[in-house]
Amino acid sequence: MSGTSPMVVGIINFFDRRRHPSGGYTLYEGLPDSKNTYYAIKSLEVIDSLPDDVARTLDWLEELHSRGSFAAQGLFYRCSLLADYGREFRVKDRFLDLLRRSYRRSKLEITYYMDSVLRLHGEYLEGVPEWVLSLQNDDGGFGRHGSDIINTHFAVEILEAHGVNFSRKEVLEFADSCWGEGGWNFTPLSHPPYIETVYAGFRVNEILRGMKHDVGDFILKLRNPDGGFRRSLYMGISEPEYTYRAVYILFRG
Repeated sequence: MSGTSPMVVGIINFFDRRRHPSGGYTLYEGLPDSKNTYYAIKSLEVIDSLPDDVARTLDWLEELHSRGSFAAQGLFYRCSLLADYGREFRVKDRFLDLLRRSYRRSKLEITYYMDSVLRLHGEYLEGVPEWVLSLQNDDGGFGRHGSDIINTHFAVEILEAHGVNFSRKEVLEFADSCWGEGGWNFTPLSHPPYIETVYAGFRVNEILRGMKHDVGDFILKLRNPDGGFRRSLYMGISEPEYTYRAVYILFRG
């Protein structure tokens, strides 16, 4: 797709409207936050359309980071972006110690955030992939209370980052069993697909098969008139996170 296509212009305009005077990005309006700023910048990176004054966004994020809010998700968003742009991202060891002691989460998404921050600080804990592998089920997927495509995606991201061997064939068989209605569902028995489940299945295939599934028809049905993308086929408001997942699938590579 062309970098000057109407779709790209719409995406840029969507994020322009979400940008706060401070440089950060908001969910809809009001004060900016780490999460929406992360997804805005990552989206604009993919379509090669970062704002000329992206340094203003990074200044705001760096100042926010210095104030010391250390919930796992926010820490991941801030550390990842700041590290990507050569800004100060490191946190004090006492906060890293909290991550070292609390990564065993039933939601592997949270484990992924914690592990990513530790790896950014040069720490690859052997216990992390061991914990992840303990959550693999007989069907090849991952999840403490049964397999689903979201936990399976984050398991694959973590295991690949640590260079740990695991049965790719079994994982792919589970992912394939989640396919239906033009995308990946949360489990083989659930429907319909949503942007986060389709993104998860897309990434599993991208990592393990080295291929990008063509799910463009599904993704384009999620596009809203404001240029952003929603979660559901049926209705919903555009959000930076959903828009990033759509942009990644449509434009990456």
